[in-house]
Amino acid sequence: MNKAPFPYRDFVRVRSVINTAILEQRETFVMLVGNTGTGKTALMRDLKADLDRPRFRTFYFSGAKRLGAAGLVKVVGEALRVRSSICHSVTLDRVQKALADDPQKILLWLDEAHDLAPDTLAEVRALAESDLDGTTRIQVLLAGLPKLRSALQDHPHLWRRIVVREEIAGLAEDEMPGLLEHHFEANGKRLCDRGLRALFERGKGAPGVILPMYRAVLARAAAKGRIESGLVEESLERWDLP
Repeated sequence: MNKAPFPYRDFVRVRSVINTAILEQRETFVMLVGNTGTGKTALMRDLKADLDRPRFRTFYFSGAKRLGAAGLVKVVGEALRVRSSICHSVTLDRVQKALADDPQKILLWLDEAHDLAPDTLAEVRALAESDLDGTTRIQVLLAGLPKLRSALQDHPHLWRRIVVREEIAGLAEDEMPGLLEHHFEANGKRLCDRGLRALFERGKGAPGVILPMYRAVLARAAAKGRIESGLVEESLERWDLP
């Protein structure tokens, strides 16, 4: 199975916008929202692969719910070889000074950011805005479910600083054959139009949901030949069993 993300139209559009925001516009804060499986994490992984490593240092945090303010500063500090203190404010001050001296741009990418605690968000902002001269040393990408938007709106001082606010919508129905062929090659061409439609509708256009569903369909199908729509629908019903 091809692990590279399928470049569906909305994926390509959002990737271009965020890439421009980071590399050209040098935005301090970027927000990316989307439903489960629409490709947020894959998009971040794809962006990171193309970054110029000597210029950028990326910190990716996947479990935002478990990330406290002290933990965030500790991880960044350790990467910068900052000596920690039992006093959090002292450690934060040391990290901010180290960031000012570091030649690389620092990228803080926070996945599942809708689960971030308010004090962690405050610390993210403190790190990102630590330069009084206005130099953008730290750039923050906040990614999460659509409820991230309302969560950030509860912090108006941060919300107004987020100029780039993107939502990834998933793929369109006409992109389904391309998605399956991209990941499954010849095995991706075995569905009739009705089967494709059933798979698309059940997955709601989210590649991260559609792909494991199709693997379940393949597991119940014969090794070769056309997969009938009835088997697709039966497989999807079984997929939804508790």
